[in-house]
Amino acid sequence: MVRKGLIAAAAIAALGVGAYFSRGALGDAIDAIASADPNWLWVSAVAFIGATVAAAGSWRCAVGLAGGDTGLIDACARYGAGSLVNTFVPFRAGDAVRLALFSKLVPHAKRVRATVGSFAALGAARALVLTALVGAGAIAGAVPLWPLAVLLGLVAVAAGAAYFARRHDSHGFLDAFRALAEDKEAAARLTAWMVASTVARYFAAAAVCASLGIRAAFAAAIIILPALDLAGLFPVTPGNAGLTSGAIAVALRAHGVSFHAGLAAGLAFHAVETAVGLLFGIMGAVWFAPAIKLRERLTSTA
Repeated sequence: MVRKGLIAAAAIAALGVGAYFSRGALGDAIDAIASADPNWLWVSAVAFIGATVAAAGSWRCAVGLAGGDTGLIDACARYGAGSLVNTFVPFRAGDAVRLALFSKLVPHAKRVRATVGSFAALGAARALVLTALVGAGAIAGAVPLWPLAVLLGLVAVAAGAAYFARRHDSHGFLDAFRALAEDKEAAARLTAWMVASTVARYFAAAAVCASLGIRAAFAAAIIILPALDLAGLFPVTPGNAGLTSGAIAVALRAHGVSFHAGLAAGLAFHAVETAVGLLFGIMGAVWFAPAIKLRERLTSTA
């Protein structure tokens, strides 16, 4: 059942890469997925669920830096709504949905600026975590050094923003950076959530590779994550379909993995991640449905 569902999802994802890869490569990739170990695919699904919960937790911490407050389940629902939009709309429109939903938690008037600042602080924390991951990969000889320089540059910019923010006391974009500089516990919580999300996503990538019999799956996963972040800079397709699979295939090719096996890993990774995103998206829709009905009832009686 799991294998059939994954094959169907992978076939849909393959439509997004059909213009880039030969029919033979896609056919070989689908055949490889058909013979994948379903136990490892279940592991990857659980890891993706953990990564999504941790990512929602990091958004919860980030908006808390700007004065917002909510529970983890509510944060998962807001984050999941963005995942649902990202599945069907290109250019990561779901991030705008997340910003809109989380900004409603910020109490003061400049809530949009403050939430955008929180998102920037979140990106800085992610860059810090990826710096450690890419550094480990570079030491192991799995990834080049240039992404490390880029990530260190982003961390340096964030540190400069935090230093600058401590000298300004106005509400807005720099609230989150000032809070990070002044509240070490909040900074530690945000970083911990980002570490948990990145590690869970790493295990998901490794489990997908293991399901397809790719050698040194855990080393291969170190290569995949930076490639995915690079592909995420150009989200021109819904759910980044095609680019995600292609980025993984190219990255694994440098690891000595055959192209069709790398493409199979990319399609499987995208299919499982999309399925989990849809799960959280549906949860978000159900979670907010009672509030929508209540507003409609109040409007009709007014």
